[in-house]
Amino acid sequence: MLSGTLIPLVTPFLAGMIDEDAFAHHVETLLAAGVSGFVTGAIAGEGLTLTPREKERLIRVAVEATGRRVPVIAATGTNATEATILATRAARDAGASAALLVTPYYNKPSQEGMYRHFKAVAEAVDLPLILHNTPQRTQVTLAPETLDRLGQLPSIFALLDESDDLCRQRAVAEVCAERLWRIAPGSLAAFLPGLRPPRACMSLAANIAPHLCVRLWEHRLAGRGKDVAALAAALDTLQHALDLEPEPVGAKYAISLLTPTFSPAPRLPLTAATPAAASAIRVALAALAGTHERALHPV
Repeated sequence: MLSGTLIPLVTPFLAGMIDEDAFAHHVETLLAAGVSGFVTGAIAGEGLTLTPREKERLIRVAVEATGRRVPVIAATGTNATEATILATRAARDAGASAALLVTPYYNKPSQEGMYRHFKAVAEAVDLPLILHNTPQRTQVTLAPETLDRLGQLPSIFALLDESDDLCRQRAVAEVCAERLWRIAPGSLAAFLPGLRPPRACMSLAANIAPHLCVRLWEHRLAGRGKDVAALAAALDTLQHALDLEPEPVGAKYAISLLTPTFSPAPRLPLTAATPAAASAIRVALAALAGTHERALHPV
């Protein structure tokens, strides 16, 4: 179902409302670059600031813009099981191909609690599910043993794991080889020697440099080490600049430089990029444009 480069879409706002025209244009432009799928309403899309109706609209607009040529995945996870079930049903009804379920945040459930949470969603909604482990944001981590149990549920088919622990990545990769597809975050950590490579990767930077991210994924899978190193180094400069601001503030600013009709404005509590971050992003974009043909999101 999933392979290649997936993009967690940013959400443009105009006068406080979702700019559906700019969003659809962004999706169409990225699709033309050869990306393999999209995620709506995640952290990159400021999902925590969106109303249920807005999340549903993003899914519908993305599905229409893609013409179902690639999957549209909806981020529907919350820290309340019933709310997650309702959001996942709404995503299915809006046309999503799958749902991305983050581990419950703030309330710090146990391993058994997380297992029952995801199991309840899987049993309540007929939709393929992707688990999302991001301990730096949620303060909980799905143990490999819990992943092994969850992987036995038919609708849970993949895992996006953003842990920085290389030992854990190896243990998770071994579990996923039997039970789940792995989706790598936009780093090289998930490509460990001796292990089967992930089925897909998810990259915020692909909102800005889709051609390069698609090329990087292809080089990784083909084992072209020198090409991987060169492209990864170029993209790292951009990623470091984006990381000067909370996600997705830097990415929205970068896109607005490349596509003037795309507003960089985030929703509170996020605020606009600082002058220092904006300068670093402009420098990174200029460097990419100067060294790589068709590197950046076209206007």
